[in-house]
Amino acid sequence: MKITILDYTDEGEELLARCGLATTTERPPSEYEVTDEDVSSFMDISRDMELSSVFNFPTVIYEVKNVSRSFTHQHVRHRMAAHMQQSLRYTEIDPTDPGFFITPPSITKKGKEETKRYIENQLNSAKTYKELLEKEVPPEDARFALPIGVKTFLTTAMNVESLLHYINLRACMDSQWEIRANAYALLTACKLIYPDIFDKAGPHCISSRCKGRGKGECKPEAQEIIKEIEDKIEEKKPIFTSEGDSVEIDLTGTLGYRPERSLVEDLKMDLGFEELDLSFEVKLEINKK
Repeated sequence: MKITILDYTDEGEELLARCGLATTTERPPSEYEVTDEDVSSFMDISRDMELSSVFNFPTVIYEVKNVSRSFTHQHVRHRMAAHMQQSLRYTEIDPTDPGFFITPPSITKKGKEETKRYIENQLNSAKTYKELLEKEVPPEDARFALPIGVKTFLTTAMNVESLLHYINLRACMDSQWEIRANAYALLTACKLIYPDIFDKAGPHCISSRCKGRGKGECKPEAQEIIKEIEDKIEEKKPIFTSEGDSVEIDLTGTLGYRPERSLVEDLKMDLGFEELDLSFEVKLEINKK
């Protein structure tokens, strides 16, 4: 999984503070000036009072790639956003490429035989798909044979209010692992872009109270994840100060999974593959505006 922040509202926090604070004065936002202290204070007030209209202003546009269709089915349920996804009507899957699908870490952790069976099933599905195409079945119908784990990408535009809501829900330990990793990666990006707005953001157990099935027992795990991503943010801040600065943050150690090398080598030998990637990597890229 790689999340790339393509664009975001420049100086979004300052803009919000000017627009919001100006409403109680005789001056419009274009004539209103704010200090860093004004911005921080206004963000605190807006969060505490849940002034959702305030957070509707800034927008973040981002790309997510190397994720499954299972992930995107969940992701696009967030309707207060705009989504554009890769089409399987116009792109074709290579049934001989073991990299066309996602392998869940829970399967890999079960061992070689379970992982091998899963990989063979995915390849057989793709083979059927290819055979249907060769029989001139339309791609929009042949794709029905493809597994839900097939890799895809999409681009999403969300305003800050929707992002806060997304992170509240999807960073919860109840969430499916892919969308949970995406939520924490977005939280990482937003804490770097809009530090005051997202200062106290996180799953419900962090921002308010637990609303999941864990009854608060998984809160320490969420706190540890947030601490780790905040440490990574602090490392990158010195090189994220000027327009055009680009940072990449590898979150795999916190949010992803890398299998034992011996397992991968054994499977490559059994399946006759030269390459096989069973990792679930989580990487983030942001360009400073």
